[in-house]
Amino acid sequence: MLILRNLIIFLLSLSILVSSKLSAEISFEEILDDPADLELNLKYAKEQQVLGNLKNTIGTLERLNMLYPVNTDIKVYLLSILLKIDSISRLQLAVDTMLQDENTSKEARDYIETIIEIIKKQKSEEKEKAKPKYEHFAYLDINYMTTDHSNIDGKSKSGRMSEFDEKNNEEGFRLFSEGTTLFEQTYSKGASLTVGKNLNATSAISLNLGLSQITQDKKDTTANDVKSGTVTYTKILGKHFILPYVYYSSPNYRKSDDFNTLGVGFANTYNINKDNSISYGATYSNTNYDKVLRNKDHKALGNNASNETYGINVGYNYSLSDTSLVKAKVSYTDKNAQADFNGYEGVGYDVSFTKLLPIGTLVVSKKFLENNHDEKNSFINRSSNRVDDVRITKFQLTGKVNQLIPFFEIFDKKELFFFNINHVKQDVDSSLLTYNAIRETTSFNIIKRFSLYE
Repeated sequence: MLILRNLIIFLLSLSILVSSKLSAEISFEEILDDPADLELNLKYAKEQQVLGNLKNTIGTLERLNMLYPVNTDIKVYLLSILLKIDSISRLQLAVDTMLQDENTSKEARDYIETIIEIIKKQKSEEKEKAKPKYEHFAYLDINYMTTDHSNIDGKSKSGRMSEFDEKNNEEGFRLFSEGTTLFEQTYSKGASLTVGKNLNATSAISLNLGLSQITQDKKDTTANDVKSGTVTYTKILGKHFILPYVYYSSPNYRKSDDFNTLGVGFANTYNINKDNSISYGATYSNTNYDKVLRNKDHKALGNNASNETYGINVGYNYSLSDTSLVKAKVSYTDKNAQADFNGYEGVGYDVSFTKLLPIGTLVVSKKFLENNHDEKNSFINRSSNRVDDVRITKFQLTGKVNQLIPFFEIFDKKELFFFNINHVKQDVDSSLLTYNAIRETTSFNIIKRFSLYE
């Protein structure tokens, strides 16, 4: 009995569904036979609304509105459906058309006035949503970094350096001094202030000012303090993310010549689709060295190393998934130095893989460079131009400290502590013995951000 009852219920339900479907089809066939029948068309419009086919309902009502322009009920019905589909542009068009129609009754016009207020409110809400949360922004970053160096003075693989023997007028070499430092630790502490303004929903401008100090554990050959500044403008234009910038940097070394660099750059990323994008950019910088010799044991670079550097690059980016990205880039650099042996042309190729992990963002990259120097350095070698083949391998993990140490959230509820772990290996094969060297650095950087505008 139970099985029979369930079967009867199923058959009844099926017959209802079939009859409703046939009813809808019959209504449509009847409309084709008599498209001007007001009662039949209104019945069909309501039937389609119940079925969720609002496009059919709107199409029918728009046709009826043209056939019966003085019918207020049709106009009101059409506007109410347009409100449901939340299409402001189509609703606005219908409102404008009805207001210009002399057949629109006062009752319909009164209703339209309420619709206009709704449109204004929706537009205002959309405009507010499009606005950045804060028009101005400002934050201060305090950072501390420690770095381990495997070969801070750049001792060559053979332990020898090229040197031209003036006395015998021949190429020669000498050993690196016993005081050459290999393993060393440096410490950097600094602060940077960023202030900016969101100009609108798609563009912003910012200024970053930085000051840092680097000290060494054993020596102070690379110890310095650096003043820097950058002005950046960002703009989203359709599928483009445009980034022009200007920067200035002025390191003050303890035992080497000072210099200052002024540069400009432009970068753009074009998003082809969700997974594919291309990027390209160009840079220019002008570096001027200070002639003041700070230590008599070091040769001044002076104007010999002052230079202008031009660079261009183009790359392709592919998203393997929502958490994985592969990048490939080709670059060209032209460095024009005061002394030609310090200038070079270089071509670079690099690939990288980025992965979002629970503990942070991991980046693994490999870069290949070939730098061909413009002229021979007669102080080192008078028969061979310097050509450097450089391979750079990099592992980097960045993120919030809370990601790395979950219980740290107790002290950092606003997530304003960040970290950066970086390992870089640079392997150079050069035509000159002096520059054949392997250097490795491992650094850990922690940053505390203070939001100054909330």
